[in-house]
Amino acid sequence: MKDHILILNFSDAFALETAKRLRAEQIYCRIVSGATSSEQIRETAPKGIILSGEPFAAQGVLDAGVLALGIPVLALGHASHMMIAALGGACAGTAIKEKKAAIEYDESPLFRDVTGGERYLRETLTLMLPADVEETARASGCTIAFEDAQRKLYGVQFELERNDPDGSTLLKNFARDICGCEPWWSAEAILAEAQRGLDELAAQGGGAVVSLSGGVDSVVTAALARRAFGERMLAVFVDTGLMRQDEPAQVQALCQRLDIPLLRADRSGDVLEALRGKRGPNEKREVVVDLLREEVLRQAASVRDAHTIALGTTYSDLLHYGGSHAAAWQASGMGVCEPLGDLFKDEVRLLAEHLQLGEDVVRRKPFPMLGLAARIPGEVTGERLHALRIAEAIFREELTEAGMERRLYKFFPILAGGDLAMGSEMMILRAVTLSGGMLMPARLPHDVIERTVGRILREAPLIERVLYDETPTAVGNERFA
Repeated sequence: MKDHILILNFSDAFALETAKRLRAEQIYCRIVSGATSSEQIRETAPKGIILSGEPFAAQGVLDAGVLALGIPVLALGHASHMMIAALGGACAGTAIKEKKAAIEYDESPLFRDVTGGERYLRETLTLMLPADVEETARASGCTIAFEDAQRKLYGVQFELERNDPDGSTLLKNFARDICGCEPWWSAEAILAEAQRGLDELAAQGGGAVVSLSGGVDSVVTAALARRAFGERMLAVFVDTGLMRQDEPAQVQALCQRLDIPLLRADRSGDVLEALRGKRGPNEKREVVVDLLREEVLRQAASVRDAHTIALGTTYSDLLHYGGSHAAAWQASGMGVCEPLGDLFKDEVRLLAEHLQLGEDVVRRKPFPMLGLAARIPGEVTGERLHALRIAEAIFREELTEAGMERRLYKFFPILAGGDLAMGSEMMILRAVTLSGGMLMPARLPHDVIERTVGRILREAPLIERVLYDETPTAVGNERFA
């Protein structure tokens, strides 16, 4: 493999943030379990290793052999305490906790172009450094960073902050200057890596079927499959009845514009029937996913010589769900290809832009696989779907008219229950921006909210009260994403 950094994950949020920042610098990296052994790491031959730890002291096990591989290592957050222990040092009590402190940096290749100044420290421990390990940064008399320059082992007690240019500089210094990584992860390289697997399958003959939802991931997958298979590919769009207003027709028009052969299968009635009595999100997801898979495979069986199912699974999906779900598709006897399985969402958007698929694809808002059903607590009924679909369209129209639609990460209404026996519900409006690892509530103009609420109360059935949600939420913890 070309130059790459391996990130040992002791904290999902910070491992993801680290990976995204490195890739933004065109440094290729991958996230693996913190329990990965030194022998497994040796086999992958990374140019450098980053230990991504929690912001607070926590228990963790590090294979000490990782530090003896002759590969540069950078430990962040509590992983720096694990490094100190593995080197023969120790950590004492908490020295600084949840406050700002002025950090003074020594000369070190890790801190080149990093300026001293105040930084918020969530938790810093008192360190007892072993021999051959030197302090390289300090605050209030406490060691903040250390290094073994000869073995190229570096530890920093703080983690990356949101909107943290010094953190990005630190990572770039480690990857490029200390590890010697070449910045090869460009748009062209991303396209080549995503296209390669499909090209290899296409060279074997036969055809491919793409499971298309209309989102940026599946549209990019279909475009790549079209490049590889030509006329021997077919995109299958299953209309579950859980889409936004006019969305199935928009997907059809999009595929026509991009010259992607499309088969549209209407299973909306079956989905609504299968969801009857289902109240929990997991059981609803299982119903929809199983029916989608069943229909795509049924259509694939009718395509002559089709041997490959192409899915728009991304690297974020694989990390979030703990691995690929390809096995469930392979049970049909079809091969499965996930050409975007190594890409984060931002990289998929970059690829869509590079392929010139259009702004409507590049800027498409995230939408859950469950569709509108993800935003209906309790049972999904035709009446509740209808009310939510109208409210979503109104909210979108008002934000677009106000020129705010493109500035928001995502926005949507959520049904919040009420006196269902009397045919009335409460609705919550949610609009957020993305800041680091947090979804922050957007400050919408009062007149926009006022018009939106007024129209929903007049035009959407069932809805008798509308609220606006001001709750910040960590990415990945959004219940009604």
